[in-house]
Amino acid sequence: MWEGTMIKMMVTVVIVFTICWLPFNFLMIMKLPSSWDLLPYFWFAFHWLAMSHSCYNPIIYCYMNARFRSGFILVLHGVPGLQQICCCIRHSPPTIARNVGSSVALAGEMNGLYGASALRSKPGARVRCHPG
Repeated sequence: MWEGTMIKMMVTVVIVFTICWLPFNFLMIMKLPSSWDLLPYFWFAFHWLAMSHSCYNPIIYCYMNARFRSGFILVLHGVPGLQQICCCIRHSPPTIARNVGSSVALAGEMNGLYGASALRSKPGARVRCHPG
């Protein structure tokens, strides 16, 4: 089941990449006359669409991947003052750290953020490394 979700996410990333970059590459390959008055406007619009692709991947990952979403929320908990401003951060950081995996939890512990210290109160306690 998890592999199917990853394949869907990667296919979505490839489709969005193609939609964003195909018009600009098509415009660059075409032999259009430079005297065409609308060329700068089309170039700007297609170039903007191509460059905007870098904004779409995190949105796709956050929407389609629970581990990425949990890790992103965990990182947001480390931003000072953001919890008072943003109503989207509702989860407690130790709960999120359990869902993200041991590497993110340990990184948070090393940085003094909300890490695995709350999870490892007992010797031998483990952090789940699979999506929950």
